[in-house]
Amino acid sequence: MSDTLDVLVISDLHYVRHTGTAARHAARQGEWGLLLMRKALHRMRHLGVRPGLIVLLGDLVDNGAAEGADLDLAELAAALKSMGIPVLVVHGNHDGDTARFEALFGAPGLREIGGYGFLVINDVVAPGDFTTRQAADLALVDRLASERPDLPLVVLQHNPMAPVLRKGGTYPYMLTNHEDVLAGYRRAGVLLTLSGHYHAGQPPSRLGERTTVYTVPALCEAPFTFAHLRLSGAKVEIQEHHLTLDEPGLTDVHCHTEYAYCATTVSAEKCLKVSSLLGVGRVCLIEHAFHLYFDREAAWSYRWQTDAAMVREAWRRRSGRMDEYKRFAAGFRRDNVILGLEVDVCADGQLLLAPEDVDGWDLLVGAIHSIPGYVRGKTTPAETEELFLRETMRLLACPIQVLAHPFRFFLREHMEVPTHLYPVVADLLAKHKVASEVNFHTNRPDPGFVRECVKRGVKIALGSDGHDIVETGEFTPHLRVLEEAGIERKDLKSVLV
Repeated sequence: MSDTLDVLVISDLHYVRHTGTAARHAARQGEWGLLLMRKALHRMRHLGVRPGLIVLLGDLVDNGAAEGADLDLAELAAALKSMGIPVLVVHGNHDGDTARFEALFGAPGLREIGGYGFLVINDVVAPGDFTTRQAADLALVDRLASERPDLPLVVLQHNPMAPVLRKGGTYPYMLTNHEDVLAGYRRAGVLLTLSGHYHAGQPPSRLGERTTVYTVPALCEAPFTFAHLRLSGAKVEIQEHHLTLDEPGLTDVHCHTEYAYCATTVSAEKCLKVSSLLGVGRVCLIEHAFHLYFDREAAWSYRWQTDAAMVREAWRRRSGRMDEYKRFAAGFRRDNVILGLEVDVCADGQLLLAPEDVDGWDLLVGAIHSIPGYVRGKTTPAETEELFLRETMRLLACPIQVLAHPFRFFLREHMEVPTHLYPVVADLLAKHKVASEVNFHTNRPDPGFVRECVKRGVKIALGSDGHDIVETGEFTPHLRVLEEAGIERKDLKSVLV
């Protein structure tokens, strides 16, 4: 048996997309079911956890009988396959035809993973959502315990196994023969039983001396809960996580739109909806200025940094998408949505921003994406540091309010980050009264640099820098960096932009 097995446990997506209908209960955010599932895995990875298994405990779709539900299920199955992690999926009472479901997600039965026996049971659902454990499955638990006493058993089913609710009373959708089921679990010494279905969830409890019983809250309802299960021998650890922010009202200063050439799944509309859903208080929609002035090939060539004639011609002809983007972005502006640009500096020290495009923005975020004079594999680390400082000083001398992803240039070039420059750059930020961004997009912010900034009174800005919608509204890792830098939650208001 391996030392530990980390498992991502999710239940009740109630996904609706191809069905073209909303979830039947207002609290269910079924349209975001697939995204919420991806976000749960994204969060786990940010926390440094690489799950060896993903478990879904049923009700993947909201109405398996609806037209288009087969497409929703197929889309979920494809997404799970793309994650490259073993997946076990339980059939729920909303998931429709069992044969169709099992063809996509696998038949029930025993799977041995990481030294544990995971038993997937698809119980029989009758009209009125009365669900019953079949006699063969009742006997299977006893037989496995007898044949494989060395194999710790984890049983997966949709319906809860703990009948008592947090607020008292009994859950009406227990298995019709749940007492027989629980008696079998006691006899077999089942290590853990996992369920979904009851959207509020039920905290871990004990059945007899050995068995842990846990009902996972629904991912489709706020606060969008999932669980991290860690198995180590006979030890069972369960930690719940919420996708909603535990520090509501934060500002995202760096939220991209569909106008970014590097965007994958983001759009302004989706970013705003997801940010609101997760508790972000204010969003700055922002776009790369060099993506708006030049076509894709010219933009990524970075020739514009050193070719002043190329820039003048683009500004004179107005052949890019800047005017179009201004009109587009203006349609989203409101009290909690502000507008900005992500701007780079040219070799002459001026921002890539035409005079007629300077006004009308709430925020300019300065960024270093490419450095003139740097040649990968040829420029020495010492020379790179000198060029980086030159570029940073040029950028901070411009009228920007936030410095995007400081020091990310070194990470992208697979170079050691020069931590000895932290005090130097922090001093420059303080001098120019520019905020420093904490940003995780292809980046690893260092609490050490944040500490140097805060020590000098430099404000900190939080940026999702979302190019994939899975990044949008995800600030748990950002808050962890601030905590590691010694910033307490009570001080966030004075520290953050």
